[in-house]
Amino acid sequence: MTKEQFNILIPDYILGKLTPAQDEAFSNFLKEHPDALQEWQSVNAFLEEPTPAPSTQMDAKFYAFLEAENTEKTETKVRSLNEPKNGSSYKLWLPLIAASVMLLFGFYMGKQWNTPSTTTNIASTEMEKSKEETNEVRTQLVMSLADQSSASKRLQALSEASKLDNATEQVIIALFKMLNSDSNVNVRLAAITSLSKYIENPKVREGLVMSITQQDSPLVQIALADLMVTLQEQESINSMEELLRQPDINAAVKLKLEESINQII
Repeated sequence: MTKEQFNILIPDYILGKLTPAQDEAFSNFLKEHPDALQEWQSVNAFLEEPTPAPSTQMDAKFYAFLEAENTEKTETKVRSLNEPKNGSSYKLWLPLIAASVMLLFGFYMGKQWNTPSTTTNIASTEMEKSKEETNEVRTQLVMSLADQSSASKRLQALSEASKLDNATEQVIIALFKMLNSDSNVNVRLAAITSLSKYIENPKVREGLVMSITQQDSPLVQIALADLMVTLQEQESINSMEELLRQPDINAAVKLKLEESINQII
């Protein structure tokens, strides 16, 4: 189970709607991730406190709390983006943690003060909001790591990009920059994997086809040829034939390209 899947299950856990399998997975995640367990214990302690009857004063305090949390969350995002490039990436995750805590609090208040149907609507709205915030923070993380001098950091950027629900144009540009000009072959291979998630985007498909002739690594050339066969991308045939005409082409790559063209035709 990923952290994102864990966050999605939190509302149903609070409302007691998890299936036995989901409940077991939820508990196992907490056992395997001490940081998540500590965070959950803090929130759970809050949820177990006796709840007073709703009042006008309580409404005012509640909205003041939300405003303070939102202000702190915004400041945390700014601080995380201004961290030195060689510093720890942990602070970049603080907005995700804040979003999770806010989501828990919202579901708790909805359970106490709303009818079942209203609670369901609030739950759906809060979940969508949480997903949007997670996607936004993850996008910022990708852009921050993509320009790092460390290959491992750039690989982390590609890993995070693969988890995005929707990649922005800036993220797509960053991924193609790594695919076409990164000095590390492993980074370029990982970029293909990340970009393959967004092949429904015509610009991504076109960019992958154009990238075939820009590669000098046999491993990357073969990986792109395999992807073109999977996609049955007719437009890639011209690019692969152009690569075949290069006098210094690797023998294994030549054989792979010829096979790929035959499989697409």
